[in-house]
Amino acid sequence: MKNLFARVLVLGLLTEFAMSCGETVNYDTQEKVANALVVPDKPAGGDAVATDPGASTDTNSGGNGSDAGNGSGSAVGADGLPAACSTRTMLTKQEALVFPEIAPGTTCSFGSGENLSKKNGFFRAYLRQTQVVSLPEGAILCGFSLEHQAAAMRYDDEMFFSVNEKLLLATKDYSDIFPKTGFFRSFSWESLKDQVYDSLDSRKVFCAGAAEGISSCKVPPTETQGNIEMKFSEEMNKTLSKALQNQNKLTFEWVTSGDDDNSDCRHTEIDLSLGLRYVMP
Repeated sequence: MKNLFARVLVLGLLTEFAMSCGETVNYDTQEKVANALVVPDKPAGGDAVATDPGASTDTNSGGNGSDAGNGSGSAVGADGLPAACSTRTMLTKQEALVFPEIAPGTTCSFGSGENLSKKNGFFRAYLRQTQVVSLPEGAILCGFSLEHQAAAMRYDDEMFFSVNEKLLLATKDYSDIFPKTGFFRSFSWESLKDQVYDSLDSRKVFCAGAAEGISSCKVPPTETQGNIEMKFSEEMNKTLSKALQNQNKLTFEWVTSGDDDNSDCRHTEIDLSLGLRYVMP
């Protein structure tokens, strides 16, 4: 693949990070909350803000309130979310998820770890960037929203984005080979490794919830500059909230793959706005 990357300056977000050649790069988002994402009356730094539970339009409607004040978040409301989400004070958390540009000279590390040697036209290696967002111990997730900041980006060869092993977006749809648990598919390198890769094949973009008509995603083709668009409906955000409601640690992974070129496993900077709503038991 051609090495045609251009650096992209995005919304003035400044990120300090360390890159190492290998398969996994970790980023701590707790120190990287963008001031531009702070909502009115919200302290800077991503601290929780109490909100009126009745004011939330994307997380609860019709909770039965049966567990109000009993210290348990196990009862379920009419919308499938914990009843606590509609009976207790809602807290919010905003995060800027920044997946920095893969620096020139950093590639797939072919032949290292789980990565195979170079071979044109096959999935042979990958590089994974990981960021973790934590909620307080015992928090019950009631709302989840995710938006990509509008800015042109570029990548090579393909990309896969997930949270807690739930695949949300892929630049090509390999859901026929990825395992499925409940509503969500999971990215699996063991399933993808050494599969035939054709950048011009008929596979479309994968978007969790698109088949059910509750989301839509767009990405430019590989090695082409363009914008990412992820549109999750209220129903899709609720589906994610229910799947993650008892997990106070959210691990976001951005995986980029390659076949045989030094420009593979790379992308320009990717910026996402994450919004979380939760209650405490």
